[in-house]
Amino acid sequence: MQILKNILQKLIEADKTRLLDMIEETIEHRLFRPIAISILTCFVLFNGVSYIHHYMADRQERHARKRAVTPIKITITQGGKTIDFNEMQIVEHRVKSGDTMLKYLVSIGTQEEDIFAILAALKKVYDPKGITVGNSIVIKYKLKLKQENSQDNKEAVVSEIKVSPRADLEIIVKRAADGSYSAKENKQNLTSYIVKYSGEIKNGLYVDGVNSGISPTAMMNMIGLYAYEVDFQRDLHGGDKFEMLIESFYAENGRKVKDGAVLYSSLKIKGRNIEIYSHKINNSIEYFDAMGNSVKKSLLRTPVNGARISSGFGFRKHPILGYSKLHKGIDFAAPSGTPILAAGNGVITFMGRHGGYGNFVAIKHNNEYVTQYAHAQAFSKKYHVGSKVKQGDVVAYVGSTGRSTGPHLHFEIVYRGKAINPSSVKSVSGIRLAGAELVRFKAAKEKIDNYRKHTPNEIKRQIN
Repeated sequence: MQILKNILQKLIEADKTRLLDMIEETIEHRLFRPIAISILTCFVLFNGVSYIHHYMADRQERHARKRAVTPIKITITQGGKTIDFNEMQIVEHRVKSGDTMLKYLVSIGTQEEDIFAILAALKKVYDPKGITVGNSIVIKYKLKLKQENSQDNKEAVVSEIKVSPRADLEIIVKRAADGSYSAKENKQNLTSYIVKYSGEIKNGLYVDGVNSGISPTAMMNMIGLYAYEVDFQRDLHGGDKFEMLIESFYAENGRKVKDGAVLYSSLKIKGRNIEIYSHKINNSIEYFDAMGNSVKKSLLRTPVNGARISSGFGFRKHPILGYSKLHKGIDFAAPSGTPILAAGNGVITFMGRHGGYGNFVAIKHNNEYVTQYAHAQAFSKKYHVGSKVKQGDVVAYVGSTGRSTGPHLHFEIVYRGKAINPSSVKSVSGIRLAGAELVRFKAAKEKIDNYRKHTPNEIKRQIN
């Protein structure tokens, strides 16, 4: 029992990195495996699936690094020195928040002079500060062993680094025979195709769309377009159908590199077909229904992506106060930190603490409408009272401040000073095409319909 108490005490006191190391050591110790499993079971119950994902990803990366810095060698003793013949080590990093090229090079044991030479060569063709979260960095190197009695007897000699800051761009840094480094850009020639996808909703629009081959980015774009018209919590049902026509880009080897613009989208729900067509106006892509009316409305119906309605508008028994009162808005349950979007263009009139609402934002859209967002975890640092915002701008993040039982957004629409049911608001369309622009749109629509008719599902056609 004393051992178990000691381990639990360490779990409480250790920081995240040390905690992961200690859990792994405990798991791999055969004497304490039953205890470790019990602790992990309790830990999972209290911390959830997201922490497991973080742990597994971190453990996998640390194992990869451990293997990468262990040289395979043939040892020959000659004059008190160790001569080694190493196989090439290759480590791929997926950049995370706070990571830098310098950090990666130091972690594998690169010498200071080589680090400066690598960074200097890289800066000639690409600024290392431009490397962002999600980019790929592949480092190829050998481990050179120093004197046997040296305190740190391993030194990494980097032979090549590949950085992929964009889908169509790769930066290659190479070591020459004289030990110097040079860098060059390797641009990929991408071919643009139109790809058609369609499917049936079984597990949710986003999940089924991605499973059909649509990229997560394109899928979120589609959901964003329908946020004006569709209540994703109530309107979608199993058996409803979707279709998308997407401009995609492929490398010379036939691999899809990225999805571009959504050219067409449709949702068949409750016996109606909601179609959206793309159309370029002033070099900017906008989206319209089949009649040439913009799908963008004055106010979003759902100002949080991927949320579910946990409480509607009307009288209810307050979960904290215990008595019935008017619930003046709609609650959208979502994980803490989920971005809260401005429902429409307007000016921020309040941003701060507001009684039971907790962290609260109010946006005035015109002389009639005001939208309000409550219980936020934090505010966007980009805006303040008096700032102008556009529809879709992130103004705050979901939290559980004020009188709240869990993370959610409480969303209100105030019309002429009185709270109204957000679900009942019928927003008007933004742009209505007319004249010569409407003629151009109809020609573009006809071309898109032709692609849809003659392009089989998941078969790409090169854009002419």
